[in-house]
Amino acid sequence: MDLIREQPNTDHAHRFDGEPMVQSFRVGDLGYVWITTAEAMTVPGFGIPWVTGQLARYDADELRTALAGGLRLRAEALVLA
Repeated sequence: MDLIREQPNTDHAHRFDGEPMVQSFRVGDLGYVWITTAEAMTVPGFGIPWVTGQLARYDADELRTALAGGLRLRAEALVLA
């Protein structure tokens, strides 16, 4: 899967539920994923490997459908035992 990090552009907030500061990635020709910059900063080691891991949770048909409209990723809460 080809992931390309997009350049930040606050003028594109309309693509991201009104969020002006996001980290977004094109996913081949299927669409894009994004996460708010604030959330991304809470993810240890955030980057392409983390995004790839999140996308691996979906089967091919689910992923294709989700990416077409832009898939919002969310940082998971860390549970400390």
